[in-house]
Amino acid sequence: MPGLNGAQLSSWQNPGHKEVPLKILVLDEWIPYPLVSGKKLRSYHLLARVAHNHKITYLCFADPSGEEVARKQIESFGIRLVTLPRANPFDSGYKLYLLALTNLISPAPLVMKKHFRKDYLATMRELVRDEEFDLIHCEWTHYGAYIGALPSRPRFLSSHNIEAMQWQRLYEHEENLVKRPFLYLEWQKMFRFEKGVCRKFDHIAAVSEDDRDKFKNLYGCESVTLIPNGVDVDYYNFALPDLTKKSLVFSASLDAFANQDAAVYFMESIFPKILEKDSGVKVMFLGKDPPSSLRKYESERVTFTGTVDDVRPYLLRSSVSVVPIRVAAGSRIKILEAMAAGLPVVSTPEGAEGLEVVAGEHILIARNENEFAGCVIQLLNDSSLVQSLTTKARRLVEERYDWEGIAPLLEQAWEETILRFRQREKRRAQEKGAQKRCP
Repeated sequence: MPGLNGAQLSSWQNPGHKEVPLKILVLDEWIPYPLVSGKKLRSYHLLARVAHNHKITYLCFADPSGEEVARKQIESFGIRLVTLPRANPFDSGYKLYLLALTNLISPAPLVMKKHFRKDYLATMRELVRDEEFDLIHCEWTHYGAYIGALPSRPRFLSSHNIEAMQWQRLYEHEENLVKRPFLYLEWQKMFRFEKGVCRKFDHIAAVSEDDRDKFKNLYGCESVTLIPNGVDVDYYNFALPDLTKKSLVFSASLDAFANQDAAVYFMESIFPKILEKDSGVKVMFLGKDPPSSLRKYESERVTFTGTVDDVRPYLLRSSVSVVPIRVAAGSRIKILEAMAAGLPVVSTPEGAEGLEVVAGEHILIARNENEFAGCVIQLLNDSSLVQSLTTKARRLVEERYDWEGIAPLLEQAWEETILRFRQREKRRAQEKGAQKRCP
């Protein structure tokens, strides 16, 4: 995965930035390194590029197995890390089912059993008490739950997707009659939680126009800006794929429900149809922590890499990038990476959501498993189409999705947050003054 260091970023400047450095407290789940997920990629590439202009304190949990390396990397940008240990309460097995059962009567979604911690709350309060932060930045919607415990400060939410949408789609695609009621409850709980949390922020960043519309129209949020996902374009050398290898790649964090659903959907419904047309095709699942429920598909034609330090060699030996996502929200960095590297992409409509791609011009979009298999076979046998798609796709990421051009939008969003906070505080003061003057 791409990772810049402090020296590489020292020359990056925001020419429009003229303000005094801000003191920012960032609330997040994990240290955004190593870059093994789309969420970490976004957090890392945006915050690393603006850190030299501001004083950032990053409160999160740490993975003991890799904290030393991750800490060194993030602190090289001048970011102050404050970390807490945390065991994962969502380990598979009976404990997870017990958690789910005990949470049925709770109004909060199950995921908040994982994210809301008393030691995190205490540490956050201590940081805010000891230092006068100009702005509180939540790097994930779940951590907005802590906002109510803070004194009045400008509040900014960096959203990675509409969380409730993923639960809605999980429910819609679930065929197990036992799981469906649980997923429905989680969808409704997440909708209420997300709506309540998001309206507590002065300003929100959405990753797509669709998400921005939902924040405004579905949740009633007044101030939402677009900061799209991106890719480190220079990290990827554009090269046309070797179609004779007949190697498909699905790049994703396989510990995420949405990606697990996509992998199962591909293996059960799409891959058999591809093999009917060409028995020589292989598929590689490129990403961390594939569970045993997916490992059962492993064979001579199906491989799982687990976590890798650098995705480029794996993409280089692939022919087509497949994105069989059904329950996504936000937008897919995995598509932008493939486009930057020169791989043609076949995606579901859900997988391509949030990106300004044109079907047939930048990628191929398949509405069902038959179309998906057909698109894959078409690409493996049409080098002219591959060259046309990949050339236009690379141009698109260079022009619209390079992190270098996206990062200044974060600083603009911070400034907008502070402006709206001041306006809100001024209105409150005027309202209080008017109440005092009333007989």
